[in-house]
Amino acid sequence: MKKEIYEKYKFFCKQYKLTGYNVKKLWNIIRPICYHKEFIKRTKAPYWHHDCKTIGEHILCDAIVTYKLITKLKKRGKKFDFINLNVAIYIAMFHDLYEEPWQNNLKSKDKKFKNKHGFIHPIEAVTNAITWFPEFFSDRHNALIIIDGIIHHMYPLPVRAIDDTDLELNNQDRYDLLDEKYKKIMKASTLIGKVGHYSLRRSFYIEGRIMSRADKIVAMRKDLHSLNGYLALITGNNNKLKKED
Repeated sequence: MKKEIYEKYKFFCKQYKLTGYNVKKLWNIIRPICYHKEFIKRTKAPYWHHDCKTIGEHILCDAIVTYKLITKLKKRGKKFDFINLNVAIYIAMFHDLYEEPWQNNLKSKDKKFKNKHGFIHPIEAVTNAITWFPEFFSDRHNALIIIDGIIHHMYPLPVRAIDDTDLELNNQDRYDLLDEKYKKIMKASTLIGKVGHYSLRRSFYIEGRIMSRADKIVAMRKDLHSLNGYLALITGNNNKLKKED
């Protein structure tokens, strides 16, 4: 399966015109994540993300586009040297590591509207990322940037605020086991810009803002290509996937 992951990566590099040395450099950054069993699981059915593209495939594309946007900025002058390329790539690799497939998921029907997938999945993704890849969160400053970037990658769409009401997370058990220092960062990130039960701001850090832009480029230009795919963003149901299943 590891070979298949790398072949997928090379395919998407070609699709987004990432070539030569840059293909190798980016792969060296993301390889430990790509070879993790939980990431591999998300490159296959039933983990469809947008239309018929899996979460893992979408994440690879986001990492590639994030890499291209940052390297392009850095070529413009030393004023962009402060951007942490690796940290931005980690945000891309972790931002959608949510727990369960969301399209045609019957479990989500019973959840309160404020706890639906679109609002809650960044919190699930942060939780899983810290649990499975703690080494990337050992530096506190980097952890702040990565967590804030993941939490707010959907901007301008809101994310659920971690307040005193039930979140209904699909990985609540993992969230409960997180070190309190990470819970405090996550909670603070969602309470700033809070309106009602939602946080309505973009990431504080340029790494998170660039990754958020890359996410929109990938989703709108490559991932979503059918009416069923767009409707699923609202309803959670994708009739095209049901027929194929």
